[in-house]
Amino acid sequence: MMLTRDHSAQRRVEIPADGSAIVEARGKARERLQAAIPERYSPWLHLAASTGVGVLALTVGLIGLRAPRAVDYLAIPITFLLSNLFEWWAHKDLLHRRIKPFQELYDRHTPEHHMVFGYDDMAVRNWKELRLVLIPAFGVAGIVVMMAPIAFALSRLFNPNVGWLFLITSALYVVGYELSHLSYHLPPDSFIGRLALVRVLREQHRRHHHPRLMQKWNFNVTIPIGDFLHRTMVPKDVLEKTLEQDRAES
Repeated sequence: MMLTRDHSAQRRVEIPADGSAIVEARGKARERLQAAIPERYSPWLHLAASTGVGVLALTVGLIGLRAPRAVDYLAIPITFLLSNLFEWWAHKDLLHRRIKPFQELYDRHTPEHHMVFGYDDMAVRNWKELRLVLIPAFGVAGIVVMMAPIAFALSRLFNPNVGWLFLITSALYVVGYELSHLSYHLPPDSFIGRLALVRVLREQHRRHHHPRLMQKWNFNVTIPIGDFLHRTMVPKDVLEKTLEQDRAES
């Protein structure tokens, strides 16, 4: 049994690892969290606002570019790699540990998201559950705003084109993270869920959603570069042993 703490309700949240108990616990958590979703919440507005941040950053960045040189475009793969490593770190150390002042990130992720969506129950059941999958749109905007000073520093250190390319790439990476994560939590028989790349990456993320594995393995949600470099991709023998333990306890 995996124990976390729901600090907003000041009580322990149990994420059991055995079959019948976890189904019952997830059902109760889903009902409680669905009831807490405001009536006015629009999943489509949420998705449009989050992706709109990336579109806005792309538009502003493209306007700001001035005849970039070939070497300037190196900012794109470098920023992508650094963003992937930051994603790995943030997921591991902020979303799975309750650290000040980021408690809200942990509360939304581990006691809520992981409680509702499990290894054998990954798909949203209605569109309003996008609120349990997506980062709040202001959070996406906040990340991009935090990247702006770095982009400015790079523009002064190198040239403005490098700064704009950094900002564009980091903003689109955040949106890509959101869309990737959403695709894994769509029904597997949906159009997007059947895509080959989504199936492969969903399995990577699905393993992270197992209560016995989530604190140690598969922290990348997008491409598992960070997991590969840090050796945190769950080994086959560990996964098989975990699933055998599940069967023994069911």
